[in-house]
Amino acid sequence: MITAVFVYGTLKRGQCRSGLWPAEPSSVQPAWTWGKLFGRSDYPALTAGQDRVLGELWKFRTDDIASVLKTLDQIEGTNQPGQNDLYVRVSVETWAPDDQPLQQANVYHYARDPIGDGFVRLVPGDDGFVRWPD
Repeated sequence: MITAVFVYGTLKRGQCRSGLWPAEPSSVQPAWTWGKLFGRSDYPALTAGQDRVLGELWKFRTDDIASVLKTLDQIEGTNQPGQNDLYVRVSVETWAPDDQPLQQANVYHYARDPIGDGFVRLVPGDDGFVRWPD
């Protein structure tokens, strides 16, 4: 069972949805995963890709992960009856910023074409990571 969530946008500490987590994490740490990150002023979108996307790895107790994923599915518009998915939940590998392997985590990938929805592709900075806000 995957008990971690990789976040790269509004659910990160200090962002507008950081207070919506339904359980306290056992830990939160900087992490990265592979992907393509797109941004606009209100929120980002992640798809599969080969950029190093920097975010946070939130780890939860086994007893809490089901309620965490249920809440995040609602926030991200995933698996909601009668609605098309805005994001889909997938599993990814994560690494610490120094490239040490961490663990598999749940992450939300954008379900549509981000460019068609007004997002702009973000590019890695001088440190080799892409992030939102950039």
